[in-house]
Amino acid sequence: MKRALAVRRLAVSGGLVAAAFAIKYPLIGVPNVEPFTLAFFCVGYMFGPAWGLFVGAAGETIYATINPYGASIVPVWVAQIVGMGVAGMIGGWVGLMKNRLNWDRKRTIALAVGAGIAATLVFDLLTNLALAWGIGPFWPVMIAGIPFAGLHIASNALLFILIFPILRRWLLGSASTVVGPSSI
Repeated sequence: MKRALAVRRLAVSGGLVAAAFAIKYPLIGVPNVEPFTLAFFCVGYMFGPAWGLFVGAAGETIYATINPYGASIVPVWVAQIVGMGVAGMIGGWVGLMKNRLNWDRKRTIALAVGAGIAATLVFDLLTNLALAWGIGPFWPVMIAGIPFAGLHIASNALLFILIFPILRRWLLGSASTVVGPSSI
């Protein structure tokens, strides 16, 4: 049973990350529209904060390093990795909270959308602070980042509203057929 859960965790995590890469590359020219936050959040939601943190950081390390536009400056690169790790960890916290409070589907989805927006805000704050610190001048760089952060938050809110309920249903449904409902 333990081995089946470990294999499932790797397969589901890898599948979500691979799908995020497959969706992002055609959208590479659209700034701050990305499926990674949702993918890493869902990994955490299913498998806990520690695994979400690990997969978010590892997945973003790969993407931020082999980005077709090239790697970012080191402070921004580190902030991207930390920010997506935090997105996975937040997803894990939402999963734990949902389990402890025994919330219904609508409340869980509303919490996930709010948490996804918060994760995106944390990511944008970290990366904009790193960019302002790395290239300066501080306030002009921070102010210039506001419209991009707004687009990122809005696009992720839309992704979470539209896609999270579908992924949640699929992930929870597939969990009961592979490992058993008591293990999730």
